[in-house]
Amino acid sequence: MMKEKRQNVYEYSFEMQRRRKRRITTTLATIFGTFLFVTLFQSFILFPIHIKSDTMEDGLSAGGIAFVCPLLKKPERGDLCYIARMDGHRESYLMRLADSFVRFFTFQQISPFSESSKNSGQPFVRRVIALPGDSVYMKDFVLYIKPDADKHYLSEFELSGKPYNVQIFSIPAEWDNVGVSGDLEEQTLGEGEYFVLADNRVESLDSRHWGAVKSDRFLGRVLLQYFPVTSIKAY
Repeated sequence: MMKEKRQNVYEYSFEMQRRRKRRITTTLATIFGTFLFVTLFQSFILFPIHIKSDTMEDGLSAGGIAFVCPLLKKPERGDLCYIARMDGHRESYLMRLADSFVRFFTFQQISPFSESSKNSGQPFVRRVIALPGDSVYMKDFVLYIKPDADKHYLSEFELSGKPYNVQIFSIPAEWDNVGVSGDLEEQTLGEGEYFVLADNRVESLDSRHWGAVKSDRFLGRVLLQYFPVTSIKAY
């Protein structure tokens, strides 16, 4: 018994073939246009970052997502800033584009081309505490600052125009204090140098470990944490 051959309507209708191709082309163009718009917007206006550690608690929640403005690269005292990886490596434009593509379709959860297992091998958020020309020293995890034109030291909290809290707790005696020193000798920041600290002062790496951060390492300023919705906060 012969089987009846099913006919494809597109084999007979040129108009339907043309419409199908138009739908496919329109869909692909929409996806590409959306990706291009989002990529340009993130490159020049606003881009999201995924907070993966508790180094900035209570300022930024671990597991949250925040917006960074790349136009605001000149930090002020107290700003939360997104800073380039400190090992000196810079990804190529194609690598950054591919990373943006993956992050776009995974809602910022996967960033395969920019992450590293090294502590200094990935961008990070830190708070700017001291500016170029400031003299600073640290005692009991609190930074004391003497601006260039002043004669006296004041605590970081007295000078900052933005209120914030820091996490300080007793360190076990067996710790070797690498990267978590609570005391620093006096030093003066040079031109284009900024002293940045984590809000979690005991368990985080920052300028106590890397030294002052140069101005060209700043990728933008954190403006808003928008996820989770219970922790929405503007900075």
